[in-house]
Amino acid sequence: MKPSIKMASVFALSALLSACQNDETPAENAPEASAVTVTQVTLLAPTSGDLTIDTLAATELPPVNGSRGGVSFSAPITSAAQLVAPTQLEQSSSDQYWRTVSGAELNKGINLAVSQSDSVIRVAPRGDASSGALRHSPAISPDQLRLYKVNKQTVDKSASMIQSMSDPQAMATAGIVDDSSALKLSQQATPGIYQLQVVQPLSANDSYLINVKEKGSPYQLALSAPKRLSSKAPQLAFDLKLSNSDIALSPTATLKQSDGRYHRLAVIKQGDNWQAQLPDELAMPSSNLGLSEIQVDVETRVNGLPLIRTVKTAFKQYVPAAKLKDEASIYWQDNKPTQAVFDLQVASPGRYQVSAVLVGTDAQGKQANILRTETAQWLDADGQVTLSFDGEQLEASGLGAPYAIKALELKDQGQMARLSYLGEAATL
Repeated sequence: MKPSIKMASVFALSALLSACQNDETPAENAPEASAVTVTQVTLLAPTSGDLTIDTLAATELPPVNGSRGGVSFSAPITSAAQLVAPTQLEQSSSDQYWRTVSGAELNKGINLAVSQSDSVIRVAPRGDASSGALRHSPAISPDQLRLYKVNKQTVDKSASMIQSMSDPQAMATAGIVDDSSALKLSQQATPGIYQLQVVQPLSANDSYLINVKEKGSPYQLALSAPKRLSSKAPQLAFDLKLSNSDIALSPTATLKQSDGRYHRLAVIKQGDNWQAQLPDELAMPSSNLGLSEIQVDVETRVNGLPLIRTVKTAFKQYVPAAKLKDEASIYWQDNKPTQAVFDLQVASPGRYQVSAVLVGTDAQGKQANILRTETAQWLDADGQVTLSFDGEQLEASGLGAPYAIKALELKDQGQMARLSYLGEAATL
């Protein structure tokens, strides 16, 4: 063998041996991966402001979101961000009322209670589908309307108590596009009963919504009602107050469900609150889309004068189709939590979303937020949902043990409904 060939062979063999040594060296020197450990935690008991589910029920309606694909993510959250529990009550107040009347009633004249001189009366045509086909009532020009004061059952037709009028075109310019007309009461108008009448007779079966808005009235009817209502609830509790008055009220209530159906509800007094009874056949709407609405009407007298108010508020009707079980598995690596696995008890197949905030402790022993994590997936039966805690985000926070899980929330994406919420969920 020539010397040059021999030298090349020796060099190649040396390079090969060197490469083998380099491949083995990192494996020999690499630190061993730390073991993953799992601990069990029991979720803390609900406190004031939390939302819980006791008894499960199966849903029957098609889901709004029926995606079978899962998705998970986590994102840093400002360390001092306030974790606010979802509000359970919806508040609304009203200085107005609504009435639905027929063409025959307007031909004859309808009586309206007015407690404030600076008031506006709006008349809007409505549709009627009772015959099987939708029939829309004609708009009423404001110059066809008359408003008279009623004194001791006698209608004073010597003067129409109208200061100004707005026709449907003017109302549309203001953003009200329902073919309505509006009347503003004369400055000479005083609180009391007024009669609204049409000049040109209407068809007896025509339908109109009358809205009396008493701007500036000292009498505001305030309603406080739940923002969510389970299909298991036989009634809807609400609180009702009339400002500047301590008279006893006798409200009536109507349920307008998200599918557009109306139902009159029986109302009873329970202590300081009221309860609208929900018959079983009215418990749920026929669609998961939209919100339902409760409308409360009051007719009374204040300081000897008649007063009418209508107030309403929206809420979500839902079926308690799933709930989190009381225990969760926490996965750890290098003394840091990496995952929380929750068991879900499921009464109906659906797409469920779980979210939470991971909290750590700083050098002064004060808790601070680290990250918010969420996951959503389809479950056909009882199963598990995993929340992952991003290691880089946790490391960047500079926070350590003890850790805690807060703002733990379960949603049903098929119903677009919040099922439960725990402000203080678990200490890890």
